[in-house]
Amino acid sequence: MTALLPIVEELLDATDDAARARWILNAPLDVLLRDQMAIRAALQRAGFQPGLTCLATEIAALCGTRCDDGGHPITLRVSREYARLQLVEIARRGARAGGMNVSN
Repeated sequence: MTALLPIVEELLDATDDAARARWILNAPLDVLLRDQMAIRAALQRAGFQPGLTCLATEIAALCGTRCDDGGHPITLRVSREYARLQLVEIARRGARAGGMNVSN
């Protein structure tokens, strides 16, 4: 038995990049923050660089200093959105290849 949450165990059980992308897109942000080291290790073992990039941008957004208006700096907002869109595309390609229907 591990100390990881069952939701993190789902990432460890993911069989392809599309499943890993869907997991990152759906995981609660507090899980990404709490278990970032185990998540990073799992993504590194899988060689899933887009997932590592997305994880890094989410952690930066959660832990970084915000601007006077309460938002994130534009560079972080753009990086975060780009990383998210990469995962959306990977998840959609995987869904099409597997015959699943992924909406938005």
